[in-house]
Amino acid sequence: VLKLPKCSGLEVLRVIRAHPNFGTVPFVILPASVEDHDIHEAYSLGANSYIVKPVDFDKFIDVARQIKLYWTVLNIHCLPRYD
Repeated sequence: VLKLPKCSGLEVLRVIRAHPNFGTVPFVILPASVEDHDIHEAYSLGANSYIVKPVDFDKFIDVARQIKLYWTVLNIHCLPRYD
């Protein structure tokens, strides 16, 4: 289970994806869990990526840099159309 202090991270994803203004916001799930159930549920709720959080701080920082590189440089964004 993706743990947050007061609710599940998957519940947060479910609520945000249901909101009409946030349906297309990219979501990267960064949990400690490698449970198949959590992975499948995250993707079924609309997660764009599921990256297991490293325990080691230096590796965590490296993963964070790679995520930033991917979403800000490598990923091709779909811009809104104004027809």
